[in-house]
Amino acid sequence: MGRSKGQIPQVAIVGMGASGLAAALTLFREGFAGEMVALEKQDRVGKKLLSTGNGRCNLGNEAIAPCHYHSQNPSALAACLEEMPVEQTLAFFRESGLLCRQESGRLYPLCNQASMVLDVLRLELGQAGVQLRTGCTVQHLRWADGKFLLHLDTGEVLPARRVILATGGRAAPKLGSDGSGYGLARAMGHKVNPLYPCLVPLKGKEQVFHGLKGQRAQGRASLLAGEQLLGAETGEIQFTDYGLSGIPLFQLSCLLPQAAGRGVISLDLLPDLPLEGVLALLRERLHQGRYQTLEELLLGTVPKRVGLALLKSLGFASLAQPVAALRDREVRDIAATLKDWRMQVSGTLGWDQAQVTGGGISLEEVDPRTMESRLRPGLYLTGELLDAVGDCGGYNLHWAWNTGILAARAAGGTR
Repeated sequence: MGRSKGQIPQVAIVGMGASGLAAALTLFREGFAGEMVALEKQDRVGKKLLSTGNGRCNLGNEAIAPCHYHSQNPSALAACLEEMPVEQTLAFFRESGLLCRQESGRLYPLCNQASMVLDVLRLELGQAGVQLRTGCTVQHLRWADGKFLLHLDTGEVLPARRVILATGGRAAPKLGSDGSGYGLARAMGHKVNPLYPCLVPLKGKEQVFHGLKGQRAQGRASLLAGEQLLGAETGEIQFTDYGLSGIPLFQLSCLLPQAAGRGVISLDLLPDLPLEGVLALLRERLHQGRYQTLEELLLGTVPKRVGLALLKSLGFASLAQPVAALRDREVRDIAATLKDWRMQVSGTLGWDQAQVTGGGISLEEVDPRTMESRLRPGLYLTGELLDAVGDCGGYNLHWAWNTGILAARAAGGTR
């Protein structure tokens, strides 16, 4: 749809990731009669969607609740989530023609292909008559003479009556998320809470797990600040040459700022047994006579290389030593380490490896019913720009779709 000379678009959408696509399609579906323009800095829309859910695109979750999100404004977060029932997500995709299924509460496309999700959304977008401009960056945003002025990298200044900022955060910059949207929001007077990488592997200060790259173990990971427990997650732990990865560590990465540089990861490799149960197991093995050497002592309990590395971390001179020579204090040390093997956290792998952005625009500065700015009427803020980050499991895409839907309904006057 072309724009007549002198005609000002009613709505400009900046960023065409998940929330921008949801906004544009909601305006189209609900009969918005004004002109809309959508601007995307990448050469095509929705690139980040292709990497979600390990290529399967975890669209959402049936268990949407504040406990699955992190924000500096929990009461404002809860108010926003009340406007975003899971049925709204399901209805959005039903109308797109995408068949969905649920797996342990997680929502996926029936075809298990993230590329298909993008295909159906792009098909509808092409039918919506949206003026779409890719390879187009908004460098500055101003308010003057009763309208927004979007300064583009082409030198053009695009006016608009209302603006939906859906630029994404800073995570995965190779897919277009460079954090530029925060500067646009600041220009409108918004506060941006400190940003940090989330759902990202953790690095260790020392090589506690040296030599375990590629090893995996089921267990429970806890994040401590000194001795204060910040959070704990159970699942598959992945050992790397720099530290730890896997969903439990991704989840805990969202809590790392609370540790204020004192973060410690504690691994419980036998979470189904109490410490006394592990100690009893080891003592029984010592008396059975089947396990002759220290190298054999943990066979059948934890992955072999993991068990050997744990024993080496305790300073045993040789794993070939007879278990009969173990003193009771040493047996207790082995049991205690199986339940509490620690690594001092030095940080994360950073923005390149992060799935989402923690921190962002304060939720107190938006209307939870509409995502409209409380500071600049006519400006709407969506998705990863906002100070709300979810756990693994579709919570972040749920937030992206639904903030885009709410913003579009308000910006288009269809709510």
